[in-house]
Amino acid sequence: MKSLKHIIFTLAMVMGLAFSVSAQKDDRPPKPKPPVVDPKPKPPRGNPPKGDDRPKKPGMSHYLIVEKRDGNIA
Repeated sequence: MKSLKHIIFTLAMVMGLAFSVSAQKDDRPPKPKPPVVDPKPKPPRGNPPKGDDRPKKPGMSHYLIVEKRDGNIA
């Protein structure tokens, strides 16, 4: 009986929420069109570094530490 009450209550909640969502009005005015922005090429700033003067990417390293243990685990 308790589970039947729980199922009926859940069904009523789902139906009530579905009805309340479908009853909402949408009275918002339409959005205006966004302004159009024309991209223009930007002039390069300064002289870009060439050859060995360029900054290098940071390196990456991995470490693996292995420890040998002797003994029994009781």
